[in-house]
Amino acid sequence: MKKSFVARILAYSMAGFLSVASSVSSASFISYAEEDTEVVTKSFTLTDLVCNTTLTSQAASLGSSSNVSFDIQSDEVTYVTDLAPVFPGYHLERADYKKGYSNYTGIDYFFLKPYIVKATGETAYSVYIHYTGAAGTSDLSTSAAHTNGTHLFCHYALNNYKANYLADEDVTNVPVDENIYTIENSSSITVSTEAPVKEGYNFDGWVLEGTENLYQPGDTISLSDLPGEEVNFLASFSEIEAPKANIEVSSEVVTSWNDQVQLNVTVTNLSDVTAKNWKIAFDLDGNIDQIWNAEVVSSENGSYVISHPSWKTDLAAGESYTFGLIATKNSEEDLSINESTLVSKEAVDLENVNVSLSKQAWSYGYNGEIKLENNSDSSLDGWTLEFDFADEITNIWNANIISHEDNHYVIENAGHNGSIASSSSVSFGFSATPADGAEFSEADLENVSVTVIR
Repeated sequence: MKKSFVARILAYSMAGFLSVASSVSSASFISYAEEDTEVVTKSFTLTDLVCNTTLTSQAASLGSSSNVSFDIQSDEVTYVTDLAPVFPGYHLERADYKKGYSNYTGIDYFFLKPYIVKATGETAYSVYIHYTGAAGTSDLSTSAAHTNGTHLFCHYALNNYKANYLADEDVTNVPVDENIYTIENSSSITVSTEAPVKEGYNFDGWVLEGTENLYQPGDTISLSDLPGEEVNFLASFSEIEAPKANIEVSSEVVTSWNDQVQLNVTVTNLSDVTAKNWKIAFDLDGNIDQIWNAEVVSSENGSYVISHPSWKTDLAAGESYTFGLIATKNSEEDLSINESTLVSKEAVDLENVNVSLSKQAWSYGYNGEIKLENNSDSSLDGWTLEFDFADEITNIWNANIISHEDNHYVIENAGHNGSIASSSSVSFGFSATPADGAEFSEADLENVSVTVIR
């Protein structure tokens, strides 16, 4: 039910405060009006509405107003929480009602209750007040004349805000949870000035749970913007994108005969970072018949993906590398490579590729085989496999170890097995020694990921 104009003006005029939620308990209410009965509206006037609090054991006034009128309908209730003014930093602790010389503690709501007028037999309505007394809950009927005045006392208490700072286990410099006590004129809280740290990520800010608003360390937040007295701040990070390599590809005709051409193709890293495990893609108006010092990963309708040889996986910043090929031209035009791109990798959903490990062990060593099975509907081209593995791989065949740091391996196809057709598999073998000098290996592949060229 909407407040009357006077009640609305009161809610905004007392001390000029903004609204936040109050917390007087609400009991369930059964309407006394029948479905076919016309809804009755009655105005009720409080002689005084007084708001107070206790600060350092001393009573303090927050404001008051006289002759506060509001409407009550026979099919609804008017809660004290709708009438009580709102003070940022405070919550409504209790509302007491005084009629004449009688006091009633714990007012919940006002409502209309019907009675029969003896003189006319007609139905009329009286204002009733639901309250919580010493013996439990009860209803108090008011007289229409308000002979000795009706007073509503709203008792407020200072909020005790608690801020919880939440972050993942790998995050450092996380602020300690803190209690933020408001003072009489407080209207905001301040987010901790500490900024958490996560390696490889930028800290975006603190997300206030319940509102999803983002705040920076040291920001102030209005109490009216808080979802409650205890709030959670969730650390938000975004991954720092590693600098990407930028390559240039040029070609030079070495010789030509009939419809065939021999080209030298030079790949140059123009960026300031190393191009690791590089591959290039380009369109060629011809068919590559031979290639050396590089490998063809895939070809379709003149679109080629070319990979580095096993001995030249990386191109340092500013470095160039040249490989050769012989191609048959599709037309009389000169054959050259003018535009190309550095091929990107895309992760494969592990539901589409199954990676398994088998071992043939002997004391203090063994041979192993890793199989990749393609369960998807398309081929997986230019695959690279990454995993954590406790044992040390001492030899490998039908694949190449691109990098090995601590227990993390990056392994690439050997070229001839770089494409895994749908419903097919490839495998490679290796020799290894068990970790920590164990007699037999118990190591398994962990944190497995597969990437392919897209």
